[in-house]
Amino acid sequence: MRPLCRGSLLGLMRLLALDTSTATASVAVVDDGCVLSEINRRIATGHATHLLGLIEQALTLSGLRLDELDALAVGRGPGSFTGLRSGFATIRGLELATGLPLWGVGSLQALASGVITPGSRTLACIDGRRDELFAEGFGEHEWLPLLHLPPEEIGERALAAAGHHLVVVYGDLSVHAVTRLTSAGVDRFFVRPRALGSPTGRTVALEVLAGRATLDDGSMEPTYVRPPDAKLPKVAQDLGR
Repeated sequence: MRPLCRGSLLGLMRLLALDTSTATASVAVVDDGCVLSEINRRIATGHATHLLGLIEQALTLSGLRLDELDALAVGRGPGSFTGLRSGFATIRGLELATGLPLWGVGSLQALASGVITPGSRTLACIDGRRDELFAEGFGEHEWLPLLHLPPEEIGERALAAAGHHLVVVYGDLSVHAVTRLTSAGVDRFFVRPRALGSPTGRTVALEVLAGRATLDDGSMEPTYVRPPDAKLPKVAQDLGR
């Protein structure tokens, strides 16, 4: 996979982008940095049964056909195992059917897109289930690597890595999760409200157009971080051996 330099794609693409890393499935169509359409649908389960319909709606609203696009893009995770798997299966199908290039963007990176505050450290967070969060630090440099831990541990590591900087928390978190995350030093965190609180097709697309994306060479995979919550019964596992 080949990363691009920042800014090298500005104004050159008609792009369909999606993200399925959370319970919100999001599809957007962008032309030269202008968002022509965006659909965000809260889906508890079954991303696969909704995605093609959302893509069709987004294309219809944009006024573009699939064969008029220049590229595809997808949020790579981390996040929901089944959501990411469905999103990748769908975008791979479109990639094969159209021959269009496919770009990948980290979903936490897409979440933080456009909200990085000078002089602070942005901490993008997604619910990781099992009483844990996915979190990663963004700013003038990569100050905190991808973590998958309980909120308290993420908060402690964030403060240690941020030094004297304010930590700006961004994401779709419950009040309880925020309280636990900021317990290490509430005065050193600023929790920024967000209307949606999830990565979107729009932010995935704009990261691609800004050159902060990776071109798929056939080996790109989702960032699952951990195995799925649902597992086969032991009898089925034994039969598969």
